[in-house]
Amino acid sequence: MRRVVPLMLLLLGGCAALQKQPPATAAPPKTVVAACIDASQIPPEPPMVGARFNGDAKHDLQVLAPNAKALREWGEQMRAMLTGCAANPAAAAPAAKP
Repeated sequence: MRRVVPLMLLLLGGCAALQKQPPATAAPPKTVVAACIDASQIPPEPPMVGARFNGDAKHDLQVLAPNAKALREWGEQMRAMLTGCAANPAAAAPAAKP
């Protein structure tokens, strides 16, 4: 028993010393995000119309149809902008300095 106690203290002391050392990890590389479009070019989202529904199918469809068309056009504009950015990364604006 007398031999076990010093051996346990030695082992536990070694583990404690290992835990005090900071992990040796390299800092992650800094990424710089470059904008390919100006924020003013982003088209505004069509308004939500859910509050205008009243439960009458004919009325609700007359509200919903134009909004669905506007939402579709908005999505097509957004997709065209994103496709332009993805297809031509060399045309990206200069990155902002940190």
